[in-house]
Amino acid sequence: MLRESQGKSVVQTFHQQGFTLRIRDDDAAVTVLLSGRSTAREPGKFMSDVLSHATDLATNERKPLILDFREVDYMNSSSITPLIHVLALAQKSTSKITLIYRKDLRWQDLSFSALQVFETADSPIEIRGV
Repeated sequence: MLRESQGKSVVQTFHQQGFTLRIRDDDAAVTVLLSGRSTAREPGKFMSDVLSHATDLATNERKPLILDFREVDYMNSSSITPLIHVLALAQKSTSKITLIYRKDLRWQDLSFSALQVFETADSPIEIRGV
């Protein structure tokens, strides 16, 4: 993990086999910027640990959590499971989570639009293709 300060933001960077998760904590939100390729056979522990850390940070600071997947080139199906776990837990909380993905990338649109089942009238979750 690499921790750096950028103005009023604190950035923590985590890497695993060409896949990077950066947690940026600023005045407005806690944002996880994901990039690269998630090809590990079992990315669950790595992703779950980082996403849980970001979720706890957002909850404790009473900020929205933004999961930004627009810079992800590829994610295997094993990478979706930890994300589903985080969204399932978020449904039971009041913390707002927004997942952002690229609609113009077919694989992202197929993978992430399926997660819209987590968006309900009383859910704090928003799945947004841009």
